[in-house]
Amino acid sequence: MNAEVDRLSNLPDDIINKILSFNDTEHAIRTSILSSRWKNIWKSIPHLSFSYDCLTSLPKFYDYANLFLSSRNNEIELESVKLSFNEEVSQDFVKKILNYAFSHNVQKMSIKCLYQIENIEFPLSFFVSQSVKDLTLIGSYRDTRITSTRDLLALTTLHLIGVTFKYDNPDEFGGLFSKCPNLKNLTLADCEIDGFDCFITISHPQLSTLTVINGYGPHVVNVVAPHLKFLTVVNCKGGLISAPELSSLTYEIRDYFEFSTDGLLSLEKVDIYICDPNKAEAPKIIEMLQQFRNVKYLTLGLEIVEVLATSMQLLSHLPSPFANLTSFKIYPANTQYFPCRTFRPKEEEQKKINMPIEVKNYLLNGSPNATVTIFSHQDAQALKNATLAQQSMTDLQILLTKEKIECETNQSTAPMKRHRAIMNDQLKSHFENCWEDFFEQINQGGIKIKYIFSTLHRIEYLLEEELPASKKDRIQSRFSSLREEAYSVIKLITRSKAALVPDFVNLP
Repeated sequence: MNAEVDRLSNLPDDIINKILSFNDTEHAIRTSILSSRWKNIWKSIPHLSFSYDCLTSLPKFYDYANLFLSSRNNEIELESVKLSFNEEVSQDFVKKILNYAFSHNVQKMSIKCLYQIENIEFPLSFFVSQSVKDLTLIGSYRDTRITSTRDLLALTTLHLIGVTFKYDNPDEFGGLFSKCPNLKNLTLADCEIDGFDCFITISHPQLSTLTVINGYGPHVVNVVAPHLKFLTVVNCKGGLISAPELSSLTYEIRDYFEFSTDGLLSLEKVDIYICDPNKAEAPKIIEMLQQFRNVKYLTLGLEIVEVLATSMQLLSHLPSPFANLTSFKIYPANTQYFPCRTFRPKEEEQKKINMPIEVKNYLLNGSPNATVTIFSHQDAQALKNATLAQQSMTDLQILLTKEKIECETNQSTAPMKRHRAIMNDQLKSHFENCWEDFFEQINQGGIKIKYIFSTLHRIEYLLEEELPASKKDRIQSRFSSLREEAYSVIKLITRSKAALVPDFVNLP
Protein backbone atom coordinates (compact mmCIF):
# COMPACT_ATOMS: atom_id res chain seq x y z
CA MET A 1 0.00 0.00 0.00
CA ASN A 2 1.12 3.57 -0.57
CA ALA A 3 1.62 6.17 2.13
CA GLU A 4 -1.77 7.72 1.47
CA VAL A 5 -3.54 4.47 2.31
CA ASP A 6 -1.26 3.86 5.31
CA ARG A 7 -2.36 7.17 6.81
CA LEU A 8 -5.98 6.14 6.33
CA SER A 9 -5.36 2.73 7.89
CA ASN A 10 -3.75 4.30 10.94
CA LEU A 11 -6.83 6.31 11.80
CA PRO A 12 -8.85 5.21 14.87
CA ASP A 13 -11.73 2.82 14.18
CA ASP A 14 -14.39 5.39 15.04
CA ILE A 15 -12.98 7.81 12.42
CA ILE A 16 -12.83 5.06 9.79
CA ASN A 17 -16.41 4.07 10.65
CA LYS A 18 -17.46 7.67 10.12
CA ILE A 19 -15.79 7.67 6.69
CA LEU A 20 -17.41 4.36 5.75
CA SER A 21 -20.82 5.68 6.79
CA PHE A 22 -20.78 8.01 3.77
CA ASN A 23 -20.97 4.99 1.45
CA ASP A 24 -23.40 2.14 0.99
CA THR A 25 -22.79 -0.83 3.27
CA GLU A 26 -21.74 -2.98 0.31
CA HIS A 27 -18.72 -0.69 -0.22
CA ALA A 28 -17.88 -0.91 3.46
CA ILE A 29 -17.91 -4.73 3.26
CA ARG A 30 -15.58 -4.65 0.24
CA THR A 31 -12.88 -2.90 2.30
CA SER A 32 -12.39 -6.15 4.21
CA ILE A 33 -9.99 -7.37 1.49
CA LEU A 34 -7.60 -4.43 1.91
CA SER A 35 -5.56 -5.95 4.75
CA SER A 36 -5.87 -7.64 8.11
CA ARG A 37 -6.32 -4.16 9.62
CA TRP A 38 -9.50 -3.69 7.55
CA LYS A 39 -10.81 -7.23 7.68
CA ASN A 40 -13.33 -6.71 10.48
CA ILE A 41 -13.78 -2.95 10.71
CA TRP A 42 -17.02 -2.97 8.71
CA LYS A 43 -18.57 -5.33 11.26
CA SER A 44 -18.68 -2.53 13.82
CA ILE A 45 -19.97 0.40 11.77
CA PRO A 46 -23.03 1.94 13.47
CA HIS A 47 -24.66 2.87 10.14
CA LEU A 48 -26.48 0.56 7.73
CA SER A 49 -27.14 1.72 4.15
CA PHE A 50 -28.45 -0.57 1.41
CA SER A 51 -29.65 0.77 -1.92
CA TYR A 52 -31.09 -1.71 -4.40
CA ASP A 53 -30.58 0.69 -7.31
CA CYS A 54 -26.81 0.72 -6.62
CA LEU A 55 -26.56 -3.07 -7.08
CA THR A 56 -26.76 -4.97 -10.33
CA SER A 57 -29.12 -7.75 -9.26
CA LEU A 58 -31.59 -8.83 -6.61
CA PRO A 59 -29.37 -11.77 -5.46
CA LYS A 60 -26.57 -9.29 -4.77
CA PHE A 61 -28.92 -7.15 -2.69
CA TYR A 62 -29.85 -10.20 -0.61
CA ASP A 63 -26.24 -11.44 -0.39
CA TYR A 64 -24.81 -8.21 0.96
CA ALA A 65 -27.70 -7.68 3.36
CA ASN A 66 -27.52 -11.25 4.69
CA LEU A 67 -23.74 -11.00 5.06
CA PHE A 68 -24.11 -7.82 7.07
CA LEU A 69 -26.85 -9.21 9.31
CA SER A 70 -25.05 -12.50 9.99
CA SER A 71 -21.50 -11.17 10.43
CA ARG A 72 -21.89 -7.80 12.11
CA ASN A 73 -20.79 -7.33 15.73
CA ASN A 74 -24.10 -7.63 17.57
CA GLU A 75 -22.76 -5.80 20.62
CA ILE A 76 -22.59 -2.55 18.64
CA GLU A 77 -25.86 -0.60 18.45
CA LEU A 78 -27.02 0.97 15.20
CA GLU A 79 -27.28 4.75 14.98
CA SER A 80 -28.92 4.98 11.56
CA VAL A 81 -30.39 2.93 8.73
CA LYS A 82 -30.93 3.96 5.10
CA LEU A 83 -32.77 1.46 2.92
CA SER A 84 -33.82 1.88 -0.69
CA PHE A 85 -35.69 -0.90 -2.49
CA ASN A 86 -38.31 -1.61 -5.16
CA GLU A 87 -41.19 -4.07 -5.54
CA GLU A 88 -38.85 -6.93 -6.44
CA VAL A 89 -37.56 -7.01 -2.87
CA SER A 90 -39.94 -9.00 -0.70
CA GLN A 91 -41.58 -7.23 2.23
CA ASP A 92 -40.57 -10.13 4.47
CA PHE A 93 -36.94 -9.39 3.68
CA VAL A 94 -37.44 -5.69 4.31
CA LYS A 95 -39.05 -6.56 7.63
CA LYS A 96 -36.05 -8.77 8.47
CA ILE A 97 -33.67 -5.82 8.04
CA LEU A 98 -35.95 -3.51 10.01
CA ASN A 99 -36.29 -6.01 12.87
CA TYR A 100 -32.50 -6.29 13.04
CA ALA A 101 -32.26 -2.51 13.23
CA PHE A 102 -34.94 -2.29 15.92
CA SER A 103 -33.23 -4.99 17.98
CA HIS A 104 -30.07 -2.87 17.94
CA ASN A 105 -31.84 0.30 19.13
CA VAL A 106 -31.55 2.25 15.88
CA GLN A 107 -32.48 5.90 16.35
CA LYS A 108 -32.67 7.25 12.79
CA MET A 109 -34.23 5.54 9.75
CA SER A 110 -34.77 6.54 6.13
CA ILE A 111 -36.76 4.12 3.95
CA LYS A 112 -37.25 4.74 0.23
CA CYS A 113 -39.72 2.55 -1.69
CA LEU A 114 -38.83 2.62 -5.39
CA TYR A 115 -42.08 1.06 -6.56
CA GLN A 116 -42.79 1.00 -10.28
CA ILE A 117 -46.30 -0.43 -9.97
CA GLU A 118 -49.42 1.00 -8.40
CA ASN A 119 -51.09 0.45 -5.05
CA ILE A 120 -48.29 -1.13 -3.03
CA GLU A 121 -49.13 -1.15 0.68
CA PHE A 122 -46.39 -0.45 3.17
CA PRO A 123 -47.85 -0.71 6.68
CA LEU A 124 -46.29 1.53 9.28
CA SER A 125 -46.94 -1.39 11.60
CA PHE A 126 -43.55 -2.63 10.31
CA PHE A 127 -42.00 0.00 12.55
CA VAL A 128 -42.35 -1.62 15.96
CA SER A 129 -39.67 0.25 17.88
CA GLN A 130 -39.09 1.94 21.20
CA SER A 131 -35.84 3.56 20.02
CA VAL A 132 -36.53 5.26 16.66
CA LYS A 133 -36.53 9.04 17.07
CA ASP A 134 -36.26 10.14 13.43
CA LEU A 135 -38.16 8.35 10.63
CA THR A 136 -38.35 9.23 6.92
CA LEU A 137 -40.54 7.21 4.54
CA ILE A 138 -40.36 8.10 0.84
CA GLY A 139 -42.78 6.57 -1.65
CA SER A 140 -42.85 6.92 -5.41
CA TYR A 141 -45.50 8.79 -7.37
CA ARG A 142 -48.03 8.41 -4.53
CA ASP A 143 -48.34 4.66 -5.15
CA THR A 144 -47.05 3.77 -1.68
CA ARG A 145 -50.02 3.32 0.61
CA ILE A 146 -49.88 3.56 4.38
CA THR A 147 -52.53 1.45 6.06
CA SER A 148 -51.74 1.09 9.75
CA THR A 149 -49.32 1.98 12.48
CA ARG A 150 -48.16 1.01 15.95
CA ASP A 151 -47.15 3.14 18.91
CA LEU A 152 -43.81 4.86 18.25
CA LEU A 153 -43.16 6.23 21.70
CA ALA A 154 -39.67 7.67 21.07
CA LEU A 155 -40.43 9.25 17.68
CA THR A 156 -39.83 13.01 17.60
CA THR A 157 -39.33 13.60 13.84
CA LEU A 158 -41.44 12.11 11.03
CA HIS A 159 -41.12 12.81 7.30
CA LEU A 160 -43.67 11.21 4.95
CA ILE A 161 -43.07 11.95 1.27
CA GLY A 162 -44.98 10.70 -1.77
CA VAL A 163 -47.33 8.39 0.12
CA THR A 164 -51.09 7.82 0.13
CA PHE A 165 -52.95 7.40 3.41
CA LYS A 166 -55.59 4.70 3.12
CA TYR A 167 -58.31 5.20 5.72
CA ASP A 168 -62.08 4.96 5.78
CA ASN A 169 -62.71 8.08 7.87
CA PRO A 170 -60.88 11.20 9.09
CA ASP A 171 -60.55 9.91 12.66
CA GLU A 172 -58.24 7.12 11.48
CA PHE A 173 -55.99 9.68 9.78
CA GLY A 174 -55.76 11.72 12.97
CA GLY A 175 -55.02 8.57 14.93
CA LEU A 176 -51.82 8.07 12.93
CA PHE A 177 -50.12 10.93 14.77
CA SER A 178 -51.72 10.27 18.16
CA LYS A 179 -49.71 7.03 18.31
CA CYS A 180 -46.54 9.13 18.31
CA PRO A 181 -47.01 10.98 21.63
CA ASN A 182 -43.60 12.73 21.55
CA LEU A 183 -43.77 13.88 17.92
CA LYS A 184 -42.34 17.38 17.54
CA ASN A 185 -41.39 17.70 13.85
CA LEU A 186 -43.70 16.55 11.05
CA THR A 187 -43.31 16.87 7.26
CA LEU A 188 -46.00 15.72 4.81
CA ALA A 189 -45.00 16.27 1.17
CA ASP A 190 -46.73 15.08 -2.02
CA CYS A 191 -49.18 13.02 0.04
CA GLU A 192 -52.81 12.12 -0.62
CA ILE A 193 -55.69 10.59 1.33
CA ASP A 194 -57.74 7.78 -0.15
CA GLY A 195 -61.09 6.85 1.31
CA PHE A 196 -62.98 10.05 2.18
CA ASP A 197 -63.57 13.59 0.93
CA CYS A 198 -63.81 16.23 3.63
CA PHE A 199 -61.79 18.31 6.05
CA ILE A 200 -58.74 16.70 7.58
CA THR A 201 -57.22 17.86 10.84
CA ILE A 202 -53.55 17.67 11.78
CA SER A 203 -53.62 17.83 15.53
CA HIS A 204 -50.95 17.02 18.07
CA PRO A 205 -50.28 18.47 21.55
CA GLN A 206 -46.46 18.33 21.31
CA LEU A 207 -45.96 19.36 17.68
CA SER A 208 -43.43 22.18 17.26
CA THR A 209 -42.66 22.20 13.51
CA LEU A 210 -45.10 21.29 10.73
CA THR A 211 -44.52 21.34 6.95
CA VAL A 212 -47.30 20.42 4.51
CA ILE A 213 -46.46 20.62 0.80
CA ASN A 214 -48.42 19.69 -2.33
CA GLY A 215 -51.00 17.34 -0.99
CA TYR A 216 -54.36 16.00 0.00
CA GLY A 217 -56.13 16.65 -3.32
CA PRO A 218 -59.61 18.03 -2.57
CA HIS A 219 -59.18 17.88 1.19
CA VAL A 220 -59.14 21.05 3.27
CA VAL A 221 -56.35 21.11 5.86
CA ASN A 222 -56.97 22.21 9.44
CA VAL A 223 -54.09 22.62 11.87
CA VAL A 224 -54.74 22.39 15.61
CA ALA A 225 -51.50 22.38 17.62
CA PRO A 226 -51.24 24.36 20.87
CA HIS A 227 -47.41 24.36 20.99
CA LEU A 228 -46.67 24.74 17.26
CA LYS A 229 -43.83 27.22 16.62
CA PHE A 230 -43.02 26.84 12.90
CA LEU A 231 -45.61 26.21 10.17
CA THR A 232 -45.05 25.91 6.40
CA VAL A 233 -48.03 25.28 4.12
CA VAL A 234 -47.55 25.12 0.35
CA ASN A 235 -50.15 24.41 -2.32
CA CYS A 236 -52.88 23.01 -0.08
CA LYS A 237 -56.49 24.05 0.46
CA GLY A 238 -56.76 26.45 3.37
CA GLY A 239 -58.77 25.65 6.46
CA LEU A 240 -58.42 26.69 10.10
CA ILE A 241 -55.16 27.32 11.95
CA SER A 242 -55.27 27.17 15.72
CA ALA A 243 -51.71 27.62 16.99
CA PRO A 244 -51.50 30.28 19.70
CA GLU A 245 -47.71 29.88 20.16
CA LEU A 246 -46.88 30.12 16.43
CA SER A 247 -43.74 32.22 15.83
CA SER A 248 -43.03 31.60 12.12
CA LEU A 249 -45.49 31.12 9.23
CA THR A 250 -44.74 30.41 5.57
CA TYR A 251 -47.86 30.26 3.45
CA GLU A 252 -47.88 29.65 -0.33
CA ILE A 253 -51.35 28.70 -1.54
CA ARG A 254 -54.33 29.73 -3.67
CA ASP A 255 -56.87 29.75 -0.82
CA TYR A 256 -56.96 31.54 2.51
CA PHE A 257 -56.59 30.11 5.98
CA GLU A 258 -58.75 31.27 8.82
CA PHE A 259 -57.11 31.86 12.17
CA SER A 260 -58.69 30.95 15.47
CA THR A 261 -59.88 33.64 17.87
CA ASP A 262 -57.08 32.83 20.33
CA GLY A 263 -54.89 35.05 18.14
CA LEU A 264 -51.28 34.91 16.96
CA LEU A 265 -49.65 36.95 19.70
CA SER A 266 -46.27 35.16 19.40
CA LEU A 267 -46.01 35.41 15.62
CA GLU A 268 -42.78 37.21 14.61
CA LYS A 269 -41.98 36.03 11.07
CA VAL A 270 -44.43 35.71 8.16
CA ASP A 271 -43.87 34.85 4.47
CA ILE A 272 -47.16 34.97 2.52
CA TYR A 273 -47.71 34.20 -1.18
CA ILE A 274 -51.11 33.86 -2.85
CA CYS A 275 -51.44 32.32 -6.31
CA ASP A 276 -52.91 34.91 -8.73
CA PRO A 277 -55.19 36.83 -6.36
CA ASN A 278 -57.67 39.24 -7.97
CA LYS A 279 -59.14 42.61 -6.99
CA ALA A 280 -62.25 41.03 -5.49
CA GLU A 281 -60.04 39.26 -2.93
CA ALA A 282 -58.62 42.50 -1.50
CA PRO A 283 -60.93 42.45 1.59
CA LYS A 284 -59.80 38.90 2.39
CA ILE A 285 -56.16 39.89 2.08
CA ILE A 286 -56.63 42.90 4.35
CA GLU A 287 -58.46 40.76 6.92
CA MET A 288 -55.60 38.27 6.82
CA LEU A 289 -52.95 40.95 7.30
CA GLN A 290 -54.79 42.24 10.38
CA GLN A 291 -53.99 38.89 12.03
CA PHE A 292 -50.25 39.56 11.78
CA ARG A 293 -50.10 42.76 13.80
CA ASN A 294 -47.21 41.60 16.02
CA VAL A 295 -44.81 40.41 13.30
CA LYS A 296 -41.27 41.74 13.08
CA TYR A 297 -40.24 40.18 9.75
CA LEU A 298 -42.81 40.27 6.94
CA THR A 299 -42.45 39.08 3.35
CA LEU A 300 -45.39 39.48 0.98
CA GLY A 301 -45.75 38.08 -2.51
CA LEU A 302 -45.63 40.79 -5.15
CA GLU A 303 -49.08 39.72 -6.34
CA ILE A 304 -50.57 40.61 -2.94
CA VAL A 305 -49.17 44.13 -3.15
CA GLU A 306 -50.49 44.47 -6.71
CA VAL A 307 -54.01 43.58 -5.49
CA LEU A 308 -53.73 46.08 -2.63
CA ALA A 309 -52.75 48.71 -5.20
CA THR A 310 -56.13 48.22 -6.90
CA SER A 311 -57.97 48.96 -3.62
CA MET A 312 -56.31 52.17 -2.46
CA GLN A 313 -59.64 53.77 -1.58
CA LEU A 314 -60.34 50.93 0.84
CA LEU A 315 -56.86 51.22 2.38
CA SER A 316 -57.07 54.98 2.88
CA HIS A 317 -59.56 54.50 5.73
CA LEU A 318 -57.51 51.87 7.58
CA PRO A 319 -54.59 52.31 9.99
CA SER A 320 -51.45 50.27 9.46
CA PRO A 321 -51.75 46.94 11.34
CA PHE A 322 -48.00 46.58 11.90
CA ALA A 323 -46.38 48.33 14.86
CA ASN A 324 -43.29 46.13 15.35
CA LEU A 325 -41.84 45.63 11.86
CA THR A 326 -38.06 45.68 11.54
CA SER A 327 -37.91 44.10 8.05
CA PHE A 328 -40.40 44.26 5.19
CA LYS A 329 -39.83 42.50 1.85
CA ILE A 330 -41.80 42.16 -1.37
CA TYR A 331 -40.99 39.07 -3.39
CA PRO A 332 -42.61 37.42 -6.47
CA ALA A 333 -44.43 34.14 -5.79
CA ASN A 334 -42.47 30.92 -6.26
CA THR A 335 -43.63 29.49 -9.60
CA GLN A 336 -42.30 26.06 -8.61
CA TYR A 337 -45.39 25.60 -6.44
CA PHE A 338 -47.82 27.52 -8.61
CA PRO A 339 -47.93 26.02 -12.12
CA CYS A 340 -51.38 27.65 -12.50
CA ARG A 341 -49.98 31.19 -12.27
CA THR A 342 -50.79 33.59 -15.08
CA PHE A 343 -48.02 33.83 -17.66
CA ARG A 344 -46.14 37.13 -17.47
CA PRO A 345 -44.44 38.45 -20.62
CA LYS A 346 -40.70 39.01 -20.37
CA GLU A 347 -41.06 42.78 -20.64
CA GLU A 348 -43.53 42.80 -17.71
CA GLU A 349 -41.14 40.83 -15.52
CA GLN A 350 -38.42 43.42 -16.16
CA LYS A 351 -40.60 46.40 -15.27
CA LYS A 352 -39.58 48.45 -12.24
CA ILE A 353 -41.87 47.73 -9.30
CA ASN A 354 -43.55 50.77 -7.82
CA MET A 355 -45.53 50.69 -4.58
CA PRO A 356 -48.25 53.37 -4.45
CA ILE A 357 -48.00 55.74 -1.49
CA GLU A 358 -51.40 54.60 -0.14
CA VAL A 359 -50.19 50.97 -0.04
CA LYS A 360 -46.87 51.99 1.48
CA ASN A 361 -48.61 54.00 4.19
CA TYR A 362 -50.96 51.15 5.04
CA LEU A 363 -48.12 48.66 5.36
CA LEU A 364 -45.41 50.82 6.94
CA ASN A 365 -46.84 53.85 8.76
CA GLY A 366 -46.94 51.84 11.99
CA SER A 367 -43.24 50.94 11.65
CA PRO A 368 -41.48 53.87 9.94
CA ASN A 369 -37.99 52.56 10.78
CA ALA A 370 -38.47 49.15 9.14
CA THR A 371 -35.97 48.12 6.46
CA VAL A 372 -37.75 47.80 3.08
CA THR A 373 -36.51 45.46 0.33
CA ILE A 374 -38.33 45.00 -2.96
CA PHE A 375 -37.36 42.12 -5.27
CA SER A 376 -38.38 42.30 -8.93
CA HIS A 377 -39.03 39.14 -10.96
CA GLN A 378 -35.54 39.57 -12.35
CA ASP A 379 -34.04 39.84 -8.85
CA ALA A 380 -35.96 36.76 -7.73
CA GLN A 381 -34.77 34.73 -10.72
CA ALA A 382 -31.16 35.75 -10.04
CA LEU A 383 -31.51 34.64 -6.42
CA LYS A 384 -33.09 31.36 -7.54
CA ASN A 385 -30.19 30.76 -9.98
CA ALA A 386 -27.73 31.30 -7.13
CA THR A 387 -29.61 28.94 -4.81
CA LEU A 388 -29.80 26.18 -7.44
CA ALA A 389 -26.12 26.59 -8.30
CA GLN A 390 -25.05 26.42 -4.66
CA GLN A 391 -27.20 23.33 -4.01
CA SER A 392 -25.84 21.59 -7.11
CA MET A 393 -22.28 22.36 -5.98
CA THR A 394 -22.99 20.98 -2.52
CA ASP A 395 -24.44 17.77 -3.99
CA LEU A 396 -21.47 17.42 -6.34
CA GLN A 397 -19.01 17.97 -3.49
CA ILE A 398 -20.59 15.11 -1.52
CA LEU A 399 -20.40 12.83 -4.56
CA LEU A 400 -16.75 13.70 -5.23
CA THR A 401 -15.81 12.97 -1.62
CA LYS A 402 -17.48 9.54 -1.79
CA GLU A 403 -15.83 8.74 -5.13
CA LYS A 404 -12.37 9.65 -3.84
CA ILE A 405 -12.77 7.21 -0.95
CA GLU A 406 -14.00 4.44 -3.26
CA CYS A 407 -11.24 5.03 -5.82
CA GLU A 408 -8.54 4.93 -3.16
CA THR A 409 -9.95 1.62 -1.95
CA ASN A 410 -9.97 0.17 -5.47
CA GLN A 411 -6.46 1.37 -6.22
CA SER A 412 -5.04 -0.12 -3.03
CA THR A 413 -6.47 -3.57 -3.88
CA ALA A 414 -5.53 -3.50 -7.57
CA PRO A 415 -1.90 -4.71 -7.20
CA MET A 416 -3.15 -7.73 -5.24
CA LYS A 417 -5.67 -8.53 -7.92
CA ARG A 418 -3.10 -8.29 -10.70
CA HIS A 419 -0.64 -10.52 -8.86
CA ARG A 420 -3.24 -13.14 -8.15
CA ALA A 421 -4.48 -13.03 -11.73
CA ILE A 422 -1.02 -13.87 -13.03
CA MET A 423 -0.19 -16.52 -10.44
CA ASN A 424 -3.53 -18.26 -10.12
CA ASP A 425 -5.32 -19.83 -13.09
CA GLN A 426 -8.35 -20.44 -10.89
CA LEU A 427 -8.87 -16.69 -10.49
CA LYS A 428 -8.72 -16.32 -14.26
CA SER A 429 -11.41 -18.93 -14.63
CA HIS A 430 -13.54 -17.25 -11.96
CA PHE A 431 -13.12 -13.89 -13.66
CA GLU A 432 -14.29 -15.29 -16.97
CA ASN A 433 -17.36 -16.74 -15.28
CA CYS A 434 -18.19 -13.31 -13.81
CA TRP A 435 -17.43 -11.41 -17.03
CA GLU A 436 -20.83 -9.73 -17.34
CA ASP A 437 -20.92 -8.58 -13.74
CA PHE A 438 -17.34 -7.29 -13.92
CA PHE A 439 -17.99 -5.07 -16.90
CA GLU A 440 -21.13 -3.81 -15.20
CA GLN A 441 -18.79 -2.39 -12.52
CA ILE A 442 -16.61 -0.85 -15.23
CA ASN A 443 -19.72 0.65 -16.84
CA GLN A 444 -20.80 2.16 -13.52
CA GLY A 445 -17.58 4.15 -13.50
CA GLY A 446 -18.47 5.58 -16.90
CA ILE A 447 -21.94 6.52 -15.70
CA LYS A 448 -20.45 8.38 -12.74
CA ILE A 449 -18.11 10.33 -15.03
CA LYS A 450 -21.03 11.30 -17.27
CA TYR A 451 -23.01 12.43 -14.22
CA ILE A 452 -20.13 14.58 -12.96
CA PHE A 453 -19.76 16.23 -16.38
CA SER A 454 -23.51 16.84 -16.69
CA THR A 455 -23.61 18.39 -13.21
CA LEU A 456 -20.71 20.68 -14.09
CA HIS A 457 -22.47 21.75 -17.28
CA ARG A 458 -25.70 22.42 -15.38
CA ILE A 459 -23.88 24.63 -12.87
CA GLU A 460 -22.04 26.45 -15.67
CA TYR A 461 -25.39 27.15 -17.33
CA LEU A 462 -26.76 28.65 -14.10
CA LEU A 463 -23.65 30.79 -13.65
CA GLU A 464 -24.08 32.18 -17.17
CA GLU A 465 -27.51 33.46 -16.14
CA GLU A 466 -28.10 36.50 -13.97
CA LEU A 467 -26.81 36.19 -10.37
CA PRO A 468 -27.06 38.54 -7.38
CA ALA A 469 -24.05 40.87 -7.50
CA SER A 470 -23.31 40.24 -3.80
CA LYS A 471 -22.95 36.48 -4.38
CA LYS A 472 -21.58 36.23 -7.91
CA ASP A 473 -17.82 36.36 -7.21
CA ARG A 474 -18.03 33.97 -4.26
CA ILE A 475 -20.12 31.42 -6.19
CA GLN A 476 -17.87 31.54 -9.27
CA SER A 477 -14.74 31.18 -7.12
CA ARG A 478 -16.23 28.15 -5.39
CA PHE A 479 -17.20 26.61 -8.73
CA SER A 480 -13.70 27.13 -10.16
CA SER A 481 -12.21 25.19 -7.23
CA LEU A 482 -14.89 22.50 -7.43
CA ARG A 483 -14.36 22.03 -11.17
CA GLU A 484 -10.65 21.36 -10.63
CA GLU A 485 -11.50 18.82 -7.94
CA ALA A 486 -14.06 17.19 -10.27
CA TYR A 487 -11.46 16.78 -13.02
CA SER A 488 -9.09 15.23 -10.49
CA VAL A 489 -11.75 12.75 -9.36
CA ILE A 490 -12.60 11.88 -12.99
CA LYS A 491 -8.92 10.94 -13.48
CA LEU A 492 -9.07 8.83 -10.31
CA ILE A 493 -12.18 7.01 -11.54
CA THR A 494 -10.53 6.36 -14.92
CA ARG A 495 -7.39 4.97 -13.26
CA SER A 496 -9.50 2.96 -10.83
CA LYS A 497 -11.41 1.34 -13.70
CA ALA A 498 -8.12 0.32 -15.32
CA ALA A 499 -6.69 -0.89 -12.00
CA LEU A 500 -9.60 -3.27 -11.56
CA VAL A 501 -8.64 -5.15 -14.72
CA PRO A 502 -6.28 -8.14 -14.35
CA ASP A 503 -3.31 -8.32 -16.71
CA PHE A 504 -4.82 -11.08 -18.84
CA VAL A 505 -7.81 -8.89 -19.83
CA ASN A 506 -7.84 -6.51 -22.78
CA LEU A 507 -10.47 -3.82 -22.34
CA PRO A 508 -12.42 -2.98 -25.49
